[in-house]
Amino acid sequence: MAVAGAMLLLSACGGGADSGTDGTLGGLAGQGSEKAADAKKAPLAQKGTVSAMFCTTRPDAGGRTVYGVTVRSYAVKDGALAAERSSVLPSRFKPTSGCKGDGPGLPAHYQFSKDLTMLAGLSKDSRAAAVDTSTGLEIGPPDQDAFGKNLKPNAAVFHPVTGQLWYDSDPDNYGVKLPRYFRDPKNGAASQQTVPYEQLTSHMGKDKETAATILAAGEDDSPVSPSGVVAQGHTTEGLGLFRVDSGGDGLLKELKSPALRVSGPQQGDTGVKQHCDPAFWRDDTTLVCRHDSLRQLTFSPDYQRVTKTEKLLPESDRGVGVPVPSPDGKSFAFISKTDSNQWVLYRSDFATPGAQPVKVAELEPPLDGSDDHRVSLIRWG
Repeated sequence: MAVAGAMLLLSACGGGADSGTDGTLGGLAGQGSEKAADAKKAPLAQKGTVSAMFCTTRPDAGGRTVYGVTVRSYAVKDGALAAERSSVLPSRFKPTSGCKGDGPGLPAHYQFSKDLTMLAGLSKDSRAAAVDTSTGLEIGPPDQDAFGKNLKPNAAVFHPVTGQLWYDSDPDNYGVKLPRYFRDPKNGAASQQTVPYEQLTSHMGKDKETAATILAAGEDDSPVSPSGVVAQGHTTEGLGLFRVDSGGDGLLKELKSPALRVSGPQQGDTGVKQHCDPAFWRDDTTLVCRHDSLRQLTFSPDYQRVTKTEKLLPESDRGVGVPVPSPDGKSFAFISKTDSNQWVLYRSDFATPGAQPVKVAELEPPLDGSDDHRVSLIRWG
């Protein structure tokens, strides 16, 4: 059934002469055959590149959804295509984010290994799994004859440093304080370890990467600062700031701060909520938000005041995607759609907030130019 679904997807997306003989999706839009071959051999996530994910869907022979995923790395300097991998994923395998259908809505970088060779998601039998981005084959699949418990996780994400695959569970008894699980994706279920709920804050206190990974495994995409401050934009009070609550009843403890109000509360008035869809922390006190295009908030060291608010882009009616920071923290990249429905990759510098961003590349859809691909930025290499 999986083979039939893959062949159907390839055919629907302009397969045949343009499709790879190794089962990958079709050729590179606008690229010569020699350059296309080089890009398919070059490693993804090279230094000086920004990587993006394209996802499309088609029904397989049984009417179930099959996902086709293409990952591309573009040179930030001139927009040249540096590397590409395309594959048809196993039947009834769903990536953690970036594809059609309901999901946790996590930023795309959580579901990829550091070198982008592995993609995390949920398999057909409701378990955490990882697939090879070059072949679409599952990595470390379970022994079909082994007995085991199905955790039915909501999300599967990669730890950006250790490469471990983290996930949660979704039992029928809602409200229970649930553990998290992690394992080596290449060694499969045999390497799975359990972190009880009571020990999660101890793990989260290790570093910001571990804290963010544990939150993401529970479908929380809140960014974490170097000192461990968590920014949430989906609280009932607007923007919320939290710290890991090592001695409390929950994972996070709210930081009470008048800075989270645009105007201070008056008698009989709760003030105006500070709205922010948090994207990432630049440092311990500077938070980049997606509310009103892109802007950044600078807090006082005690988080009791907002000392500066800056718009990072010029006034515009165009929407922007989730931005990704450069490794040195001086720049950021994002995607935006033009009036002609063309996705474009841009970069800009934090040193010149509000300046016109620099166009890096037009993100032509892979395969046959189908316009039903969802595009997500992954990270800046």
